[in-house]
Amino acid sequence: MFSKKGHKPPRLADWLVSKLIGDEYLEEFFGDLHEIYEDRLASKSRTYAWCMYWVDALHLLFGFTSFKLFKTQNNTIMLKSMFIIAWRNAIRQKQFTVLNLLGLTIGISISLTIGLYVYNESNFDEFLTEKDRIYRVNQPDIWNEWTEMSSTTGPNVATALRAEIAEFEEVTRILVMGNQFTRYTSESTKAKTFKELRFHLAEENFFKVFDYEFLQGNPATALAAPMNLVVTESTAKRYFGTTDVMGKSIEVKDWDGSWKTYVVTAVLADLPSQSHLQFDMLASLTSNQEQMDYHSWKWIWTAFSTYVLVNDGADIDALTAKLQTIPPKYAPPTTERIFNQSYEEFTAGNPWKLELQPVTDIYLGASPSQNAFGPVGNAQVVQIFAAIGVVILLLSCINFINLSTARSANRAKEVGVRKVLGSQRGTLVRQFVFESVLFVAIGTLMALVVVNSALNWFNIVAERELSLIPWLSQPSFLLILLLFVLGLGILSGGYPAFYLSSFKPIAVIKGQVSKGNKGKSFRNALVVFQFTISICLIICSLFVQKQLRYASTIDLGLSEENLLQIHNIEQFGFNSEPIKTALSGLAAVSEIGKSFGIPPNVGSGDRYRSTEPNAPVLQLSNLRVDEDYLDVIDVSFLSGRNFDIERPADKYRVILNEEAIKLLGWNAEDAIGRSIAVASGNEDEFEVIGVVKDFNFQSTKTGILPLILLHHGNDRVWDYGAGLSYYTLRLKPSAVQTSDNLRVLINDAEAILKGIDQSIPFEFSFMDQQFEDSFRNEQRMGAVLNFFTLMAMVIACLGLFGLAAYSAEQRTKELSIRKVLGAKTSQLTLLFSTGFIKLVGLSILVSVPLAYWLVNIWLEGFAYRTPIQVGVFALAALISLLIAIFTTGYQSLYVASKNPVDTLKAE
Repeated sequence: MFSKKGHKPPRLADWLVSKLIGDEYLEEFFGDLHEIYEDRLASKSRTYAWCMYWVDALHLLFGFTSFKLFKTQNNTIMLKSMFIIAWRNAIRQKQFTVLNLLGLTIGISISLTIGLYVYNESNFDEFLTEKDRIYRVNQPDIWNEWTEMSSTTGPNVATALRAEIAEFEEVTRILVMGNQFTRYTSESTKAKTFKELRFHLAEENFFKVFDYEFLQGNPATALAAPMNLVVTESTAKRYFGTTDVMGKSIEVKDWDGSWKTYVVTAVLADLPSQSHLQFDMLASLTSNQEQMDYHSWKWIWTAFSTYVLVNDGADIDALTAKLQTIPPKYAPPTTERIFNQSYEEFTAGNPWKLELQPVTDIYLGASPSQNAFGPVGNAQVVQIFAAIGVVILLLSCINFINLSTARSANRAKEVGVRKVLGSQRGTLVRQFVFESVLFVAIGTLMALVVVNSALNWFNIVAERELSLIPWLSQPSFLLILLLFVLGLGILSGGYPAFYLSSFKPIAVIKGQVSKGNKGKSFRNALVVFQFTISICLIICSLFVQKQLRYASTIDLGLSEENLLQIHNIEQFGFNSEPIKTALSGLAAVSEIGKSFGIPPNVGSGDRYRSTEPNAPVLQLSNLRVDEDYLDVIDVSFLSGRNFDIERPADKYRVILNEEAIKLLGWNAEDAIGRSIAVASGNEDEFEVIGVVKDFNFQSTKTGILPLILLHHGNDRVWDYGAGLSYYTLRLKPSAVQTSDNLRVLINDAEAILKGIDQSIPFEFSFMDQQFEDSFRNEQRMGAVLNFFTLMAMVIACLGLFGLAAYSAEQRTKELSIRKVLGAKTSQLTLLFSTGFIKLVGLSILVSVPLAYWLVNIWLEGFAYRTPIQVGVFALAALISLLIAIFTTGYQSLYVASKNPVDTLKAE
């Protein structure tokens, strides 16, 4: 019947309809349901047809249900009776009711929160209409390790794709422009100046690929002409206070200090947060036509991201194979004209491959690890959290099963009497499953309230914008929630239901049913599993905190404290010496130096080689500094000297770090006086005058890379005068002992810069804070992991407490007899607790190797790793044992302290 092989409607929905709808309606309803399903399957996706089939089925159930599931003539009375029985049992056993509901609420709350997070992270760019046909073109990172892929390409890649690949319906580029200073002058106010961090250029056909929502303007013409500008809704309001801004002008500062005027041609709705592309302003690429005309043939101006829209039905594997013929054909002019090398010499055996990455895979893709135009996710973290969510939900389910089976003896007589009175086993099973589903339903409702209240905290810690309310109006979510309640209720109550209903009436009435001992081994195994997971999470949390502390205390090779960094110096022009002189006159400043990059965010680099014959070409990071900068950050010299302002020739000399001379095959003493050349253009040579000890100029998550320190006035290297520049001030500790002192200093520094140019925003940072911020993701993950670990341990303890309470109830007479025979309270307490402590001890033995394996995998992502020490495992074991002892201690003391007379007087 169905047009697509194997694509049948959900069987569970059909079963529910058959059980809950009257027989006289079934044929007609099934015919309509299946016919609509087939139409949707043909016109839409299988997922859409499947979800809507459930929605239609539920509509029928609400309107025509006869509750045949319960096989009774009076369904209302049956349901009422089941509810009353469930309510009475819950009231009679208050302690276990509270433990069950609390465990379920915590487990479902955490799982639901994690589910929202995982869904958010896993559905980036799903809003794009043509998401299944959009791909980003990646290439090797030619500036670092060729084994790593880069998300950016040169401008000529798009040109080559248009000429060579007919299967691409559209090829478009977007160019990252870095920080841009803008201004807007209205008739009634003075000029407003902004620093735009997300200002990019894009081609005219950009919106043919990415169909963002337009509030004003035409997607086909928005970027058609030079100086066209598209802004987002919030950006328009920030500048003009309204979204009615078509035709208004915004000026953008050019590299030479002049201002270019752009005209707003479109307004977009704010981009979804689940987009790997983020921008506030998007200008036409033809606005930069002069630069494009000069550089468009290059393959090494890797500041573009190139996207393609493939034809329907295109074979991606075949296209990828076809792409590999393009670099050898189009890249040689770049390598020959710029690097004086043939294509084969430049690649040195490394394949210059092009790959197509689906747009929906970009955010969580393991490679490339960087995205110049927006956020990147961490698939490992998403997988870890997803696993934690499943495990915590499983722990809650285990608690429910454990406590339900443990309390079975208390309901044994009820089961026996009901069977004697004619109740069938199926009726009893439905009663117990109903109670389980009811518990899960109440726990789920409570969890929804908890999640809605606690989500703000999670958003702050995880830096996300998750919300539960919009989901509550989604039929698909409500359906999933319903299936979740039924599924978890049946799963959690299934074993207790069949176990309790299996009691023999005669055996029960004669008192021959074991007091909950039949499933003791199974319950013990579940307790071991619970504590194994909880202890494993404790160990992982301890190592996360240990690694963060370790990374914050390693020797950086420089003195990062009391260093104030002033940003945007490049905006004041080439001659910034007056600023340096004025800032150095502040009483709290002891030293000041200039750099074109600041640790830990130095990312510039180039290709160099030794001037010795047949020397290989090497990739070195580079940092431009003045004569004072290295002294300001307190970097030590192994040999040679610093730049000297009294020696004009130092302008064309360089300083290397230890990693650089190791790569060159030199030692610190021999390096002085040798020369190194830029492996491009005129291949200018620079004498080495110093070697510094290695220092961290990038995050401590990565190792120290080879570094060449250039004089900031060296105009023979291509990036002279380009990029961001900073002044770093070494502060006197005695002058900034209080926050008021620091505030006065910052105000004075701002006054100096505003006195020179009022329009340039004043920005500053502290180097030690920036190093700490480089671990923000790990700190966030650690905070969330700590909370989840705590909740997992709480759930495990709730279960252990419940079982201890049940065990105390079952063993009261035994312990009373022992006490009459002379046993001391301390001995009875130890006897009662020993069984539970053994279970926790077994959990420790199982969890330690598992945690070691997980921690070792996580630490592989750090260049500097904390040692995996036995003490951490011992601490986690001690914490677990203490928690277990505390959890069971109350019940142990309570039952051991009871007066035997009160317990045995009825015997």
